[in-house]
Amino acid sequence: MVRDGTAHSRLDERLIERCEDIPQDPEPGAYVVIDTMHFSNTVIELLARGAAHVHVPEERGEEFDYRAAHPDALIGGGRTAEYDPEDGYDFFNSPSYVEDIDVEGRPVSMTSTNGGRTVATLRERGGEDVDVFMGAPLNARAIGRFLRRTDHPVHLVCAGYQGEIAIEDHVGAALISRYLDGMPPAETEIQLFSEQLETAKGPDYVRKNAIRRRDVREYAMNVNGRQEIPQLSGDSLVRTRATPRSASGERGLAD
Repeated sequence: MVRDGTAHSRLDERLIERCEDIPQDPEPGAYVVIDTMHFSNTVIELLARGAAHVHVPEERGEEFDYRAAHPDALIGGGRTAEYDPEDGYDFFNSPSYVEDIDVEGRPVSMTSTNGGRTVATLRERGGEDVDVFMGAPLNARAIGRFLRRTDHPVHLVCAGYQGEIAIEDHVGAALISRYLDGMPPAETEIQLFSEQLETAKGPDYVRKNAIRRRDVREYAMNVNGRQEIPQLSGDSLVRTRATPRSASGERGLAD
């Protein structure tokens, strides 16, 4: 796993290493779900391209019920071996794939085995005292600076991969933690983090398909490339427009 070696880093005390490590009764605070490849980046890109929100169902397949209730919705699901969406779906979990679909002003519904499941777990267990956000290297600076304004605990929740630790999620957590602590990484450090991301899922991962190559090199490795901060509101992730909740429970408008 990636460790942030800075002397004053609080990464270790913030870190939840896998979805499976989320407490049954999470303490009040902000929880940043990090699924670098690829749910976080897909959600960020959908919102950056104007999606009204990204609904996160409890399970794969419920997106069709959501579209039945919202006829203008686009839905994301699994993919074929040829990297096309499975029958009935408009897209799959890929930030570079959604570049080519028109989401402006439309609701979206999608989940994933790792990141989507982590969001749903926190939603179920957390209640009103838990604020859920989506983070990644892609928006590390934006979300780190944003959450510096809260006096509630911040937890960095790595989604993991099929119950195992995912190095790419820990890279995201290390970067976000640096911005939370007001110790932004130097450009040389960002380059080192980015290089780790290229091979985090194995040296051959970027050769699997042109779409995955773009997902990794143009999104996963694009540290601080987006400003969008997805936040859970009800069952959906939306672009946050308020400052974080204070100890009094109050919010203000974003700067």
